[in-house]
Amino acid sequence: MLRFLASVAALALGATPALAETWHVMGATPAELLMMETDSKVVHPNGNITVWTSSLKVGEQDEPVVKALWQVSCTGTPMIRPEMVVWFDSDLNSKESWKATKKDGFQPVVPGSRGEMTWQYACGRKAWPIAIQGSFGEVAGAYTKSLAKLIAYARNADSASDNAVDASVIEPK
Repeated sequence: MLRFLASVAALALGATPALAETWHVMGATPAELLMMETDSKVVHPNGNITVWTSSLKVGEQDEPVVKALWQVSCTGTPMIRPEMVVWFDSDLNSKESWKATKKDGFQPVVPGSRGEMTWQYACGRKAWPIAIQGSFGEVAGAYTKSLAKLIAYARNADSASDNAVDASVIEPK
């Protein structure tokens, strides 16, 4: 799994749609990394903002990388509109894409959703939780390395606890 993530991170550097980019981590779990690209952020005259986000899913073989273009309304009621979604296979070949039409309008942001997270970061209402920034490949690679260290640490901690002696069962002589 880690070898797979490393190859995704290495190949992601050349993945479209945003090539020369700075990605910021919005959230990370052992199963998924959520990022936002900020170099191509567009602020529209009406205050709306257009940004790219990406999801890197650990262990997903069919579509481990998804990139999406969003337009968010930063004034008034929180609203979000997907503009484009691109799904990539494990070799970072574009598998499928979807593009919004004019009839695909803004939707209310659902509290606690990824849409809300995207809206908060795009509109500057939330600070970046992790101060890693770089190209998609660099950030995904840093995530992969950190995840590998976390897994190794957890395995070592489990081994140490298996070999530890429970002092409460030792009787003094």
